[in-house]
Amino acid sequence: MPTTYYIDPEKGCDSYDALSPENAKQSYRSLHLLPGDTILFKRGTVQRDVLEMTEGERDAPITYGAYGEGEKPRFLGSANITDAQAWTEEQPNIWRYQREIPGEVCNVIFNGGESCGNLSWTPEELAKQGDWHYTQIGKNDSREEAAILRIPEAFYLYSKGNPGDVYENIECAVYGQRTMLKGRRWVIAENLAFCNSGVHGYGESKPEHVVIRHCEFRFIGGCIWSRRLKIRFGNGVECWDGGHDCLIEGNMFDNVYDSCVTHQGSDNTEVPERIYFLNNTFQNYGMAAYECRDRIGRDIRFDGNRCIGAGEGFALQNETPPRRSEIWPQPMGHHVFIWRIDNPTDGGQISVQNNVFYKSPYGAAIYSIINPEAEKQFIIDHNRYYKESNELLIRMAGKNFALSEFTSYQTETGQDRNSCIERN
Repeated sequence: MPTTYYIDPEKGCDSYDALSPENAKQSYRSLHLLPGDTILFKRGTVQRDVLEMTEGERDAPITYGAYGEGEKPRFLGSANITDAQAWTEEQPNIWRYQREIPGEVCNVIFNGGESCGNLSWTPEELAKQGDWHYTQIGKNDSREEAAILRIPEAFYLYSKGNPGDVYENIECAVYGQRTMLKGRRWVIAENLAFCNSGVHGYGESKPEHVVIRHCEFRFIGGCIWSRRLKIRFGNGVECWDGGHDCLIEGNMFDNVYDSCVTHQGSDNTEVPERIYFLNNTFQNYGMAAYECRDRIGRDIRFDGNRCIGAGEGFALQNETPPRRSEIWPQPMGHHVFIWRIDNPTDGGQISVQNNVFYKSPYGAAIYSIINPEAEKQFIIDHNRYYKESNELLIRMAGKNFALSEFTSYQTETGQDRNSCIERN
């Protein structure tokens, strides 16, 4: 029979059997899990670790969830660097952290998310409160790794006063293990929170039968993609090189550097199939709520989502729009971004329906720069669009459509026939 295990990372004991809340283990890693088992983490607890999910089997996935009352159990990909005794002022208002940081620095989060630090690419750019510089930024970029590692490692923060006194809490998101949530086949994650990842929230190659629902992904990404081009990256949920039968439903994504959800891959990526992004809330993302890249999938659905604040959040700090990207100087910060697709897919179809698109001050609600025949494999309808000014609303069929041209867009593309514009 399937077994339910209870984990309390703060007050549990690994000598217990974990079969009841009163006998919770501290760590899940020693459990011998079988298909169909459930692992529940105590609400209100925090652990600085990734969640590595054991694979289940067909019709018997392994479930990871929560028990008790309070906030969702949190998994943090960050190091706490608040201690005032760890900071030394080397120049006026330039403070150096004296202790070891476990990985490449990707982002700095102040006071539980009230604000984020501003990346300075050189020490000379440190000029205002919250500016930070890590001398080995980009050391995980293999194109430049050797040269960067020859630079002495140091982390600097501009602060008018000791950072440990100025801020109640400072979290340093690091590269770490690249993803906060791991599990490729027959797994379920629900009612959990993944925060402060330097790269991705969830990311797997060819995931199968993965369910992520009612989870939170906050302050994800910021790692350096190219130090030379000054481009960073990091996605909330990434299905790489294909995958099939995955459900991403009812989650909250807040402050994601690039895209909240995406399917993409290498030059040899397989066609993704039956991947559903349903009824999620996305806010404050630098590239897109939904990024469709490399291949048109079969039965892909981006439906019933609330998309708020494209191009906003920490991704635009210290940036002058358009934000740096691989398509710079084209605009960046869209609700739906469709690119790098050269051909249609046999039997391909992607649904973008019943969504709310609100606030995209630097980009479009939908921005497509793909093969026209591939573009016809989208079904876009029953959406509500909000735009504050008569600027770029949609790019499709090789043409930009402003807010006032919505009717022309409907006529020329055949899309969004039952959608509407909502005036702010």
